[in-house]
Amino acid sequence: MCTVSIIPLKPRSLHLADRVPGGTGFRVVCNRDEIRSRAPSAAPKWRAIERAGVPGARAMWPMDMEAGGTWIAAAEHGLVLSLLNLNLEPPLDMKGVRGLKSRGLVIPALIGATDTEDAMRRLRRMTLKSFAPFRLVAADAIAGELRIAEARWDRREIKVTTRMSAPACFVSSGLGDSLVTPRLGLFEGMVTGSHEDAERAQDSFHRHTWTERPEVSVLMSRADARTVSVTTIEAVPDERGLWDMTMDYEAIREDAVIQTGVRRAAVVR
Repeated sequence: MCTVSIIPLKPRSLHLADRVPGGTGFRVVCNRDEIRSRAPSAAPKWRAIERAGVPGARAMWPMDMEAGGTWIAAAEHGLVLSLLNLNLEPPLDMKGVRGLKSRGLVIPALIGATDTEDAMRRLRRMTLKSFAPFRLVAADAIAGELRIAEARWDRREIKVTTRMSAPACFVSSGLGDSLVTPRLGLFEGMVTGSHEDAERAQDSFHRHTWTERPEVSVLMSRADARTVSVTTIEAVPDERGLWDMTMDYEAIREDAVIQTGVRRAAVVR
């Protein structure tokens, strides 16, 4: 259960704008919705990853303390991955299915990929029968172009959609993914069609609640589940063609936003 949105970011300086026409930065925000009984997650930190030919490669992500893995990660070479549950309608009968692994293990296995295309190739090569249905969203930017790919695993096959335009939004809900499609219309109105600052509009969207429909809202709440965190990633290129990656993590409680002890991580070069 999640809401993930992606918007382009313009270069931070005119100097960089001249070097990178059109801008290649991007911003990803993810609301994580979880059952109320789930243990709190650990705030993000940098972790060593395996990346071919790149010793000391790193990525950052928050950690699911119950099952391990994560729902979102950012690698210092400019790749961002996020995972949502895929709630099929009618739902699959998973009773009696043994040996299931946490879907949160998918991202750590793929974050060392070179780019979005490589991540999708690696995903296709993985043995996925031990995972419940999911959607994997990958984003990066190359040569002035923001690239977004989405893979859907329904326990029969992987379907990949690439070259999606931005701004883009992806939603899911344990109630049924179709029930939260109103979030997409809200995103169109608040972010895609907005004339205000794009980052501010994106933040407002991810903190929006319909008073009469909290169970399908972006910042959602119902008897058994609620939004437990909001994670924001900014990927900004520099003059050397490298990436400055930052991640802000906010744990959400019913009455306030808690600023966690490790909120922001940035590449130090």
